This record gives sequence, C-alpha cells and structure tokens, in this order.
Amino acid sequence: MKCFFSNSILMQTKPFSVGVRIEHLQESVNESLYGEFKDNPFLPVGEYQLSYRDNEGRGVYTFCMCPGGMVVPSASEENTVVTNGMSEFLRNGKNANAAVAVSVSEKDFGSSPLDGMYFARELERRAFELAGRDYKAPATTVGGFMSGKPSLESAIVPTFARGLAECDFNRLFNEKINSMLKAGLMDFGRKMRCFRDESAIMTAPETRTSSPLRILRNEELVSPVLDNLYPCGEGAGYAGGITSAAVDGIKTAYKLMERFSPE
Repeated sequence: MKCFFSNSILMQTKPFSVGVRIEHLQESVNESLYGEFKDNPFLPVGEYQLSYRDNEGRGVYTFCMCPGGMVVPSASEENTVVTNGMSEFLRNGKNANAAVAVSVSEKDFGSSPLDGMYFARELERRAFELAGRDYKAPATTVGGFMSGKPSLESAIVPTFARGLAECDFNRLFNEKINSMLKAGLMDFGRKMRCFRDESAIMTAPETRTSSPLRILRNEELVSPVLDNLYPCGEGAGYAGGITSAAVDGIKTAYKLMERFSPE
C-alpha cells in the first residue's frame, strides 16, 4: 500500500468489505444449528459466523450477526442508503440478520487514501437512486438474486424501517462482488440449511464493515508526523467492531498514561 500526506496526516488505503444484510427467520437459524432441539429453552438463540475464499484469495464472510434482530438504516449523508444490523437485549425478534460482505482492496478502488471512501460512497448514492430516492433500501430475495429476476415475494417480513424497493443487484454492485456473493451463498448453504432458503431477504448496501483507510501510527501509537495525535479505534483503521475498538482504545489510553502521567 502507498502512503500519502493529507493535511499533514500520514494515511494509507486499507482493505475493507461491502455487501448486503441477509434476513432469515430466527427459527430457521435455530433449526439449522440445533436440528430437533431447536425449541430447547436451555439453548441460546442461534447465531453463526461463516466464510468462503476463492482461488484468487478474495473472501466473502458473514459479519455482525444479529440474532432476533433487525436491519437498520445507517446513512450518515443525505441522498445515500446504508444498512446495518442490531439486536435488542432479549434477542427475541422473529428474524435474524447478518452482513454478507465481500472483501475489496485498492485493486478495486485505487491507491489514494480516500479512494476506498469514495468507492463506498458511490455505492451508497447508487443505492439511493435505485431505490427511488426516498431512503428505501434496494433489496431482493436470495432466489431473485441468484436467478437474476429480483423479487420481494417472501413469507419473511423485512425489518428495515424505511421500507424496501425491489432491485437487480447487477445495477448496484460490480460483477466481481455479485459473483462472490453468489459463491458465498452457495458455500454457506452447504454449511447451514437456512442459507438454502430462496425466500431469505437481501437488503443493500452494507458498506461500513470497517474503515476504508488507516491513519498511520508508530509503535508508541503516535502519528509519525503529528506528535500529539494518537490514531485509534475503528475510524482510524485499527478495529473492526465495537469490542476491538474498545480494546484498541484501552491500549492507546495506556500509552497516553505512560507518556503524560506525573512521575
């Protein structure tokens, strides 16, 4: 990766992932995991983590799985659509959802430090346009996606609060991302029965899996060019979720205390 100065801060591109949120009935997830014991009250609500890598090393994986949860709007700019997922404390919603995300790198979007951000923003803006410019999210069933004939006919009631608009993902993602999504769904279907359900709902886009850039730091966790700047956590490119961001924040706090605490 190449490094660049931007307003005196040293940054570089960083691989990240983009994809969709997939919704199944939580009952189907439990049955896939527990079989005949799916209704056993002593078993936890079912959750999963799946991954697949092709011969060229590109990966697709499930991320931020939300048992009994909902797909939520998460756009941070006007005229964009972004999806995410969450579960309430009891995890007792009817649906389960997870990101199905495909890895992308500077081979896909370029080597300038902000190119990944612009790549994700373009997906978010295109999603807004394709879904009718009213903050609905583009979506289709798994069967509609795999067949190239988008559909929202499903017994699963989607949870995205702004509503869904039927969409051909070939108009949203490029061929590489779509082909990896299809390969991942087929592989996951061999591992869990619920992923063979063609009525599962896919809602797009999921673009905030991790930061698309990294603000560089040295072994003391300080920027090499700004002595009092401590890049840390998810936004700076050193974490991929709430827990890892918290851990990185603790590491950074220790470094600050070592440097500035009274003798």
